[in-house]
Amino acid sequence: MAPRPVRILLCSSSMEPGGSERQLLYLLRGLDRARFDPMLYLLYDQGALLSEIPGDVRRIAFWNEHRPPKLSWPGRIHHWQIAHLRQVLLRERIDLTYDRLFHMTMIAGPATRQAKVPRVSTIVSPPQFDVERSENKWRWIKRRRLARAYRQSAALLTVAAGTAQSASLYYDIPRDRFQVVPSPIDLPRIQTLADSKPTNIEFRSDRVHLFAAGRLSVEKGHRYLIEAVAQYLDERATQSLPDLDLHIAGDGPLHESLREQSRALRIEDHVYLYGHIANPYAMMRRCDLFCMPSLYEGMPNAMLEAMACGAPVVASNTQQGPGELLREYPLGTLVPPADAPSLCRAIQDRFRTPDPWLERTRAAEDYVLTHHDMNRWLVTMSNIFLSVLHRPRP
Repeated sequence: MAPRPVRILLCSSSMEPGGSERQLLYLLRGLDRARFDPMLYLLYDQGALLSEIPGDVRRIAFWNEHRPPKLSWPGRIHHWQIAHLRQVLLRERIDLTYDRLFHMTMIAGPATRQAKVPRVSTIVSPPQFDVERSENKWRWIKRRRLARAYRQSAALLTVAAGTAQSASLYYDIPRDRFQVVPSPIDLPRIQTLADSKPTNIEFRSDRVHLFAAGRLSVEKGHRYLIEAVAQYLDERATQSLPDLDLHIAGDGPLHESLREQSRALRIEDHVYLYGHIANPYAMMRRCDLFCMPSLYEGMPNAMLEAMACGAPVVASNTQQGPGELLREYPLGTLVPPADAPSLCRAIQDRFRTPDPWLERTRAAEDYVLTHHDMNRWLVTMSNIFLSVLHRPRP
């Protein structure tokens, strides 16, 4: 009789379109059903990626089974969520859990400890930026709890070596506990979508086009990109540069302030804020330059996907993420973070001397094909999950 497939519970706050949520979707689609029975645990049963979840995947959402309390106090809902996840783990006889974002690790850590279920965690961004900027209340307590949760992970993964080093220092966890697993890129799907025409979006033929994709929040640095575009447009006539449009895909709290910034700089007819776009790859394929102006990153999927689509790349020289990759491999151009004039000069250089940019583009496509293969990632993750289950329980 064949053994029962491993019942693995993947945990996320929601399925809003982000890099980590898409990685979970790849696992839900790609895990071998003869070996794994995947389920999905959410806090909020919402997000554009819900429609892409395979039909055989069951999902459970905390707020589908709870109502906000009439009276609350610090930590009350958090403890509810821990108790609910622990109940789900026991009720569904879960063998293993997996989480990718620290907000879910805060819940999954104590819940799996109480239920005695092994857990695999991935840290996707440098915590000295990600946790410190995101968490203002009780930050020191949350840092201690996250450190405990990560130490108790049966396997601790990161998307890049720089993030592993940062997390090791921040949480005081030995560096050799971390395993680097580069994020996958769904190349066949991306290539198919990139060849299609963007829906309800026209690239004007009399202008060149910049494209950026990501959450509209402070750490993504979009305000500096808009400042750089304003400077470019102010100087282009005297420098014989082509007219230019900036296209930004993504939702977030800064949507209106970025729109207001473009109005204040009088470039609103050159800046397009689309919100979430189901197929950004068609725009990546057609843009003249992909921009990643982040203040910090782990390893941004959007930049790797743009490389796979053949877009030239300019990115911030972050300590980890884009800076880490492009300092080692000359696949794009780096500029200092939060430096609009330097970003403007890089954009100008893209259209003054295009040949070096296009050469780097070809090298970047080859790099993504070699290092971010989806099938190889699925095999790696499956082996990690299985190896955790075969280890002696402490």
